[in-house]
Amino acid sequence: MPSLLSLLLGSVLALTPGQLLERHAPVVVLHPLERSAPTNVEGFLADAQLVAGGYDVRACAARDGLAALQCYDDADEPAPPVVYGAAFRGSGGRVALQYWLFHAFDLWSPLVPQSADYWKAHEGDWEAVTVLLDGTGKPVEVGTSRHCGGARRAWPQVEKRGARPIVYAALGSHALYFRPGRYLQAERCWPVHARLIFEAYKVPIADHVGRGKALAPRVVPVTRTRPAWMSFAGTFGEPQYLHFPNATFASGAGPKGPAFHDLWRRPFAVPRAWPPG
Repeated sequence: MPSLLSLLLGSVLALTPGQLLERHAPVVVLHPLERSAPTNVEGFLADAQLVAGGYDVRACAARDGLAALQCYDDADEPAPPVVYGAAFRGSGGRVALQYWLFHAFDLWSPLVPQSADYWKAHEGDWEAVTVLLDGTGKPVEVGTSRHCGGARRAWPQVEKRGARPIVYAALGSHALYFRPGRYLQAERCWPVHARLIFEAYKVPIADHVGRGKALAPRVVPVTRTRPAWMSFAGTFGEPQYLHFPNATFASGAGPKGPAFHDLWRRPFAVPRAWPPG
């Protein structure tokens, strides 16, 4: 007679990629002051026009910073939160489950409440959670994206709701962490001139992560080419802007879609290379 363990193992191995994505979909906890929840891409595109190789929300401008929040609130029609999921199979039966979260507007500030003097803003924001499974279908590690990299944590040390990892989105930036708190961002994620200005003003470059509303987004499966916007090689939003007292300047292009990130191309190697966090 087969043991209970072998029966359970067999049931997990029999799950389809779609069922695995549903089983381990992340629970996302927002900061209490967060106004931009993860949303569907289709609503964003309906309010945008294609300009210079990227999408740009017609009525709103990221350059306006805090003053633009209401405009993006109005443009982003209320919709149930979604997460875009893809499953990748590796050697030895390993599986990488990727979950991509899209926010219509990113408005980061090093201060809480968000400051009108110091902020970074851009349209469109992609963040990702990766759940790595071993050859038996058992979760072993979770990776979360943040700024120009990410962090990973062993499955037993991850806060969970059943089989679903719980992650925390930083206020405004939506960088993903495993616990609430205040986190200094990696210096390599910022250009030298910006770091020097923050240092001159004695303002730490920090993310603020709190325990606000918890969301269980619906999983929407995606592939490299489906839905059609997955193959769009341009940017999801106008250029990014950085603001200090009495100065606002462009600071890089808007974000590209999931399939154009290194994480998509190397779903196992990238999260395994991230530091523990």
